[in-house]
Amino acid sequence: MVKASFISCLLILLVGCTGNQESQATTSPPKQSTPSPSPSPPNQNQQNNEPKNPANNQSNPQENAVVNKNAALIHEIVSLAKVGTVKNCSFPAHTTVIDQVISKWGTADQQDFVAGNRYFTYTSHGIVFGVNKGEQIFDVRSYSKEIQQITFDEIKDVLGKPNEVHNNGADKIWVYNVNEKFQLKFVGSKTTIDHILVFCPADAKNQMAG
Repeated sequence: MVKASFISCLLILLVGCTGNQESQATTSPPKQSTPSPSPSPPNQNQQNNEPKNPANNQSNPQENAVVNKNAALIHEIVSLAKVGTVKNCSFPAHTTVIDQVISKWGTADQQDFVAGNRYFTYTSHGIVFGVNKGEQIFDVRSYSKEIQQITFDEIKDVLGKPNEVHNNGADKIWVYNVNEKFQLKFVGSKTTIDHILVFCPADAKNQMAG
């Protein structure tokens, strides 16, 4: 009886141990919590990469507008010079005589004689005409305020180097041959232009009556 009781107890112990081992084997190990990554310190370059004032990286819009306006004006001056005239003047050199101007604009405010030629000044129009002895206009000059805003540097940027450069006292004169008939001259004593003139060399020499 004692032996049988001992065997029974031993079986019970073995069964209990086996059950505990199976329970441990089938239970998943507890999941380890993954530590959340700590936020990395902000990139120093990103901190300094703040939006900048566009005005610091761009030239003055007003200056750009003036430059563009003057460049357009220079192109217009050249286009008109090719047909012998200047802006706001419908009396081209070579094909006009001074009487046509007088009939439209009246008597000139001033007349001057230079090297055998006459110069008629119309102050209110800002225009001067050079006239040979045959009454033919060979020189049309403009003293407009608009033209006087142009600089020699701007002229060079648009038209390149002049064909000729002359000096007349304090004035420097840049000459561009716009075509076979006419020359365009820019005259000024400083950085800006004082006046321009469209000049027909052949008509200046054609004095007709001695």
